[in-house]
Amino acid sequence: MTVVVLDPARPTQLPMAALSAVAGGVVFTDEVPGAVRELLTERSAAETVVTTDATRSDVRARIAAGETVIASPTRSGDALAEAAELMDRLWGYGGWEVTQSHESLSRYLVEETYEVLDAIAAHSAGAPGAAGDLREELGDLLLQVLFHSRIAQARGDFDVDDVAGTLVAKLVHRSPHLAQEAAGPIDIAEQERAWEERKAAEKARGSSMDGIATSQPAASLTRAVVERASRAGLPDELIPTALLDDAAALAASEAVLRRDVLAFVERIRAAETASG
Repeated sequence: MTVVVLDPARPTQLPMAALSAVAGGVVFTDEVPGAVRELLTERSAAETVVTTDATRSDVRARIAAGETVIASPTRSGDALAEAAELMDRLWGYGGWEVTQSHESLSRYLVEETYEVLDAIAAHSAGAPGAAGDLREELGDLLLQVLFHSRIAQARGDFDVDDVAGTLVAKLVHRSPHLAQEAAGPIDIAEQERAWEERKAAEKARGSSMDGIATSQPAASLTRAVVERASRAGLPDELIPTALLDDAAALAASEAVLRRDVLAFVERIRAAETASG
């Protein structure tokens, strides 16, 4: 007596260990899709049941009775594939999603990034439920990656697999220790040195200023430029004083505006509580 549990996301992929168990025919539970039923022989008296839902009461009863269970293996990242497939389904409806562009979604990408940063701050402060909030916000950020990848796919530029493949290639190239069979801690300084050396070789930049994200807010852009210039060997005295003064003034102005905005938020919340 055997229970074969198929992956509901890829039900037609049969575990190799189940080959002999299904050879003499099987019984299907109701939810097993037709594509699977076409591949296996159904026999009412069969001792092997095939299911995609191990939580069913009848399946749980068979497992509790001691029947052998053969389940499709799961891998880290299976849910990522499911998310990408869901994005495809959403796109296939031809609704709001297909009207979007990289440009129209840019504000959401920025907003979701800041919401992740807020969740990280709350998590670091030990706020109740912060881990769950961080998980959710990271999911919202992942949606933006999937969305932009799907837009690019529709344009014929690249797809989500190309995005992931490019990341894998970059990580492998910049992390030579991945090729080493020995497990265990590695020298962090050596790891950082190798990363920067290989990154520099990949980019082959003509200027120390290449690669700075110029669309970031002016204050952080200034900080990035000054830090990059310093790493490139530019003496501090050659960094324009006016640039540093303007950045400091902007930061101070932003701090005042943030204080006033947050105070306004608290007044709104207090009013809502009083009227509720």
